[in-house]
Amino acid sequence: MDKKEAKVYLETAKSQIEDAELALRGKRYALCVLLSALSAENASSAVLINLGAKPSKKHKNSLVIHRIRLNINRQLQPILKNIIEQLKLLEPHITKARYPIRRGLELIPPERFYTKQDAEKALNQAKKTLENCIRATSIATKQ
Repeated sequence: MDKKEAKVYLETAKSQIEDAELALRGKRYALCVLLSALSAENASSAVLINLGAKPSKKHKNSLVIHRIRLNINRQLQPILKNIIEQLKLLEPHITKARYPIRRGLELIPPERFYTKQDAEKALNQAKKTLENCIRATSIATKQ
């Protein structure tokens, strides 16, 4: 993987944020949460590529960043820690927002589970993640 690929991951993440905002305005809360989580995943994939690592194939970039974090430049440490914390909140929604959710004996479609508050929270987290990933990528590419 190379720097051009990382750039495409960041472009994709930015586009997904825009789509998540549209979904929120359209009251498609599960979709907003999913797109927010995917945006964070793609943004963090760009960081990993720029650090010479491979993104997770199991939607767990937080674990990959955690494993390599201590071997990375000290300047990046606090940013990577923030990214990990943000990803831990968003990563479960990559699958949860796509499939029916079990509530006791009942299955609920994601669109009946997620609320406007959930969507706004996920979107804000994804925006913070994207900002941190852009900062981390900028620092990583200068090294």
